[in-house]
Amino acid sequence: MQHSGRSLATILVGLLLCGAFRAEAATPAEEAIARGKALVVAGDCAGCHTADPAKPFAGGKRIESRFGSIYSANLTPDRETGIRGWRDEDFLQALRHGVAPDGSRYYPAFPYPYFSKLIRDDMLAIRAYLGTLEPVRNAVPSPDLRFPFNFRVGMRLWNWLYLQPGILMPDQAKGAEWNRGRYLVEGLGHCGACHTPKNFLGADKAGQALAGNGAAPRLDSGDGSAMKSWSVDEITEYLRKGSNAKAKAGPVMSPITTNSTSQMNEKDVRAMAVYLKSLAR
Repeated sequence: MQHSGRSLATILVGLLLCGAFRAEAATPAEEAIARGKALVVAGDCAGCHTADPAKPFAGGKRIESRFGSIYSANLTPDRETGIRGWRDEDFLQALRHGVAPDGSRYYPAFPYPYFSKLIRDDMLAIRAYLGTLEPVRNAVPSPDLRFPFNFRVGMRLWNWLYLQPGILMPDQAKGAEWNRGRYLVEGLGHCGACHTPKNFLGADKAGQALAGNGAAPRLDSGDGSAMKSWSVDEITEYLRKGSNAKAKAGPVMSPITTNSTSQMNEKDVRAMAVYLKSLAR
């Protein structure tokens, strides 16, 4: 009987271990969702895709431009009005090439020219997190754009002229922190969407990355760049708190620091500061 008891104990231990292994097998998915949530915060996706705070990510927020108005898409996993029916490849096509599942082209108010720089695993992590959201049925209005910009087919030409998809290859001469900061600033954070001057078709002006655009100040090494006199610590503090001893975030930047950079982990925010400071030396 003692031998049988040992056998039973061995079996029970084996079953417990199998359960542990099964639980561990789910960890990569959980990690992807957690990483996706952090990436969504870093990209401030809610800032554009939330019109009603009670319905986060359900889209419908009106985005004004010199070409007219565009309404942000519903990112919740609603089957009819959201992204529930999307395949992984549909999601990758949207972020990499600005192409919707039905083959139509998005307008660059959706900053896919910047998101195209993201690695595949990060794109899919974002998708994994969005899939955990509460589905919200919200049919988004069609864009209200002036002629000829109201014809989406014109985006084929726009993409041919200005879209350069492809991930950011690390600069081996720089450290990991600098490269991480560049990835966040130039890609996911899409800082150039506001801080880079645009041409008459709304594309970034060549050779003028982060040189300022209206209410968004310049972040490069040009005259008037605040980054030239700010330290890495001061840039980090500004991104974390929305202010430092030298400046306070205005009405455009304040929602970004509140909802995005202040919610990011300290290492990523500092990496952004390191990269931004390197541009203004």
